[in-house]
Amino acid sequence: MIDKNLLKELQPYKYKVVMIILCDVVSALVIAVRCYCLASFIDKMLFSRLSREAAVPQLALLLFLFSLEAAANLVIRFAAHDISLDIRKKIRGAFIKKLACSSPMSSIYDVNILQMVTKGVDSFEPYFSKFLPQLSLTAILPIVILITAFYNDWISGLIFLFTLPLIPFFMVLIGKRAQSENNRQWAALAHLSELFSELLAGMAVIKIYNQGKRQLEKTVWAGERFSQAVLKVLRIAFLSAFFLELIATLSIAVIAVNIGLRLLYGQADFLPVFFILLLAPEFYKPLRQTGSMFHDAMGAITNAGEIFAAIEEKNAAAGKTMINLTEAPQIKFSSVGYQYNSQRENALKKIDLNFAAGKVTAIVGRSGAGKSTVFSLLLKYISPISGKILIDGVDITTLDERAWRSNIAYVPQQAHIFNATLRENICMGKTISDEKIKNIIKLAGLQELTDVMPNGLETLVGAGARGLSCGQARRVAIARALLVESSVVMLDEPMEGLDIMTEKAVWAGIKEMVKNRTVIVIAHRLSSIENADMIYVMDSGAVSECGTDVSLRAEGGIYCKMLEAVSGGGLA
Repeated sequence: MIDKNLLKELQPYKYKVVMIILCDVVSALVIAVRCYCLASFIDKMLFSRLSREAAVPQLALLLFLFSLEAAANLVIRFAAHDISLDIRKKIRGAFIKKLACSSPMSSIYDVNILQMVTKGVDSFEPYFSKFLPQLSLTAILPIVILITAFYNDWISGLIFLFTLPLIPFFMVLIGKRAQSENNRQWAALAHLSELFSELLAGMAVIKIYNQGKRQLEKTVWAGERFSQAVLKVLRIAFLSAFFLELIATLSIAVIAVNIGLRLLYGQADFLPVFFILLLAPEFYKPLRQTGSMFHDAMGAITNAGEIFAAIEEKNAAAGKTMINLTEAPQIKFSSVGYQYNSQRENALKKIDLNFAAGKVTAIVGRSGAGKSTVFSLLLKYISPISGKILIDGVDITTLDERAWRSNIAYVPQQAHIFNATLRENICMGKTISDEKIKNIIKLAGLQELTDVMPNGLETLVGAGARGLSCGQARRVAIARALLVESSVVMLDEPMEGLDIMTEKAVWAGIKEMVKNRTVIVIAHRLSSIENADMIYVMDSGAVSECGTDVSLRAEGGIYCKMLEAVSGGGLA
């Protein structure tokens, strides 16, 4: 019912919280006074024949008390809403900030991110704006009424005291079941989100292989599973509301029968017992409302665990060394090993690599040999499970991630094109002069593309706009890298998807970029590595051969066999 992480978020708003509690105290006292004034007014009307002139002040007092209670509730509502809005904004901002600082390979990145940032955070709204204020009133009002009841009629006070635990008991009892079903509901929603994300990403493949009907059946099944989960939660909510209302109604009936019998036999005065009878519905009302809001709170508590676990995950940047390289560094892998969670064998098996400062080093090997894992380690997307990676003698694990990456120009294997102008896709938020960007476009082989675009560099590209081929997207990625003034250049198959003429032009531009920099190339094409200062041949997570192109050809090992399997100068 109470989540520690969510309660911690209330600390900056302690003055508003105190104001809400004070308003609840005022509201509780006003309810008690209002019920007494109403009981007194009816007592005088029935037994003292209250005149019209004498009734006006009492009616005015009742109107004032109703207005004061409404004003207190309004203040609580606005204060709780402000707290809820600020906390949701803060949590959503912290979550997005965590996403920005986390590795793209972190577990925080999955298809449920959008659900967590939107619906997950929004589920906190009823928790802060309704449930917690109601919980405060539930803790205050019954105590005020109990004190009043024992003072005016101890028998009714005892009935209140013995029936009070029944509602919380059933609420907790049903709440445990509700928590379990609520978890299943969110799991079903997460599965549905994953399925939709997968379908959208693979729509072209689904159509080509005529799998539309099968995928539609899977989607319908997932939708029905989610609907059933929602209905189970609603069924428990309605059942809970029924029992809470039943217990409250029976409790009030017991008090009413007790009071009626005592009045009938002249064992009690009308005013005090009628006052208690008016208080009885008010006594059970906050308990019933808390029970009804409990199911909304369950959704917030369920999501809070996942969201705060992601936010509070140890920040890799905390206490790290800032680095700003002015010269090309030497990078060494010393007995570095790594294993993915989904694999039994190590992706890297204690490998030793030496990327000499200011030199071009190539890494080649068949798919799954561990080349991309090397790049992921260098980019600090993952951390080695054994060994060390040294940057000019400094352990890479001690470096600040963002500071280290700012020293790297990187061309990924799959270039992402944002839904923006071509200029924005190349500059990536940087202010670049027209003269410089024109030069970069020529070096990256994009001149022909910009010439045929209707608005040149200002043409919209990406999803929902003009699409780019794989080769064009790769050239955009190369243009981005050419703009970065870095000490380390990492190229993951930079010539993939380019024709021979474009490849030569682009490679000439890359050669300009890599001067006096430490360059690491993953390549399948001979043209990308034949002039490399050092070539590492990887096989099954280990370094099988190393040397220059000439020496490796002379050895006649794996490298030579890979070249023989090539058609047109590329590695298989």
